[in-house]
Amino acid sequence: MANFIVVVDPDAERRSQFINYTKPLLPPVDGLITNSCTIENFHASWAASKSAPISWVTDGEGAAIIWGDAIPSHQSHPLDSQALRLLSKESSPTVLPAFDGFYAAVTYHPDLGLTVSADHLGLFPIYYYITADIALIASTPELFRHHPLFDHTFNPVGLVGILLTNCLFEGQTLWKNVQRLAATHALIWKPGTNPQQIQQHKLLDGGQFKFDDSLSFSEQLDILDQALDKSLTRQVPAGKQHGLLLSGGLDSRMLAGFLHRQGIKPKTLSLGKRSDIEIECALSVVRQLGLENQIVAISEQQYPAYADLLVKCEHLANGFNWVMNWGLEPHLNHFTPKVINGYLMDLVLGGKIPYASVSDNLSFDNFFQGMNSWGLSPKLLEKLLRKEIFGELVEKTIAQIKTVYESYSELDFRKAWYFEIYHRQRFHVGSAGWQLCFGSWPIIPILDRQLLAITAALPEETIAKRKAQIELVCTRFPQLAKLPLDRNSFNIEPLLPTKSRQQLARLFNLQRRWRKRQQRLGYERRYYYRIYDINNAGWQGIRQQAEPYREKIEHLFNPEVLNELLPTPNLPVQSSKDSIVGVSGIKALLGLMLWSKENL
Repeated sequence: MANFIVVVDPDAERRSQFINYTKPLLPPVDGLITNSCTIENFHASWAASKSAPISWVTDGEGAAIIWGDAIPSHQSHPLDSQALRLLSKESSPTVLPAFDGFYAAVTYHPDLGLTVSADHLGLFPIYYYITADIALIASTPELFRHHPLFDHTFNPVGLVGILLTNCLFEGQTLWKNVQRLAATHALIWKPGTNPQQIQQHKLLDGGQFKFDDSLSFSEQLDILDQALDKSLTRQVPAGKQHGLLLSGGLDSRMLAGFLHRQGIKPKTLSLGKRSDIEIECALSVVRQLGLENQIVAISEQQYPAYADLLVKCEHLANGFNWVMNWGLEPHLNHFTPKVINGYLMDLVLGGKIPYASVSDNLSFDNFFQGMNSWGLSPKLLEKLLRKEIFGELVEKTIAQIKTVYESYSELDFRKAWYFEIYHRQRFHVGSAGWQLCFGSWPIIPILDRQLLAITAALPEETIAKRKAQIELVCTRFPQLAKLPLDRNSFNIEPLLPTKSRQQLARLFNLQRRWRKRQQRLGYERRYYYRIYDINNAGWQGIRQQAEPYREKIEHLFNPEVLNELLPTPNLPVQSSKDSIVGVSGIKALLGLMLWSKENL
């Protein structure tokens, strides 16, 4: 993990007290290494795993720090802090450099001020609170409240965004005046001025690639193949041991195929239990490619402890679903220094908009209905939220969501695609990148500017519904396409069934019926359905942990509506919707109860 705090404060005594107080709070888990650098009014401290790639420099020219791998587009190795500082000095504030890979970067000069940036999609979290001549920048807002001049006033706008979309909207957090840096933007600030978010580039603007309309689907696949291959070559150097998070699904399977083609044999790690459908499918890939595998199951007994970490470090920015990821550190710490994963691959490369099936017509209303299924409906929120506190915020936030949605493109599919990437996928899925940093630095191949631009330029019919992604696996790695594929359901039919595979499919159909019977008896073999079940033992423990703080949030809500949505722990949570998606909004309320312990 890399958890950092940056403070610029001209009051030496106040700055020193803040630094000394927050330093022991930086590592949320044991075994991290802390470090720092200082120049004049600037100080940065961080806690990271011993293998985390970090470069920093401080001298008379100022300070520069990179947490992670920032790879310039013209080279295959990461930038160091000396080169970053030189680039920042040479660049105009409105033309700041951006890099491939997963990282956060800070530069400071007493005369030029502060510049902060992150990876292309803003997956590495950066929060800031700036007033007058004081700046607080961090990977979590949690440490801000220890500065004597910080105003930790609750922000109703931030909560409405979270309850509607299950993530932050437009950078609004649960605290007023604390912002999350937008994707593709850098923050620039000089003491005495207002902070500015400067757009570094329009990352998903396909205009930089003009594909000939006469290009066949096969030729488009070749272009996509080359772009993904190049991204992996630059981010996964040969000759070093790497790990791969290998699920039973399509994204990690495709990455395993590309890595194998490049002669790279990563150690693989799969999440779940040996009896899970997901694990059965993952192990078929392991056997086919001759890989080493480790299966990790996160204990439900530890859910409450990991829920505390999620609330403290993330402040519900990413909803309250990924409690389990905070339990990966002990396993990744003894795995490999870096771990490859397929986060966001299904959407960016596969064009998989999860709720596109709501209607063939992806109008805003249809899109919002699907996206909002991860939160609480506007009608329900109007009943839940106290009018004297929230006023017309639900209606105003929906209007703002529509404005942002319509601004992305003239094409309905691209509007939905862009919005999903920059919002729910960035937070709900992309948050896992920072969580993995605890033990093994994540390599996220989709964080490549050329690859992103190519997927933005390809025709909708090429990438939509994972057409290109499926065809890449079927044509480049047919042996992998013939293996059972997990779809988070009982359907595990291969992408390319052969005569013998058809016989295998009949066997799987028999197993599927058996599994359904087992499910009725209470034994769930579908991994995500099991770990997300709000009524399982782990989530029950979280509910019991949060219950003492129900009264602390009742001034925000209609208690009768709150109690109906989230009853006391002795009663099960009822939902007429999907047991994964449909209870996400209720889980956000549960997370808010835990957050209120220290903040309301």
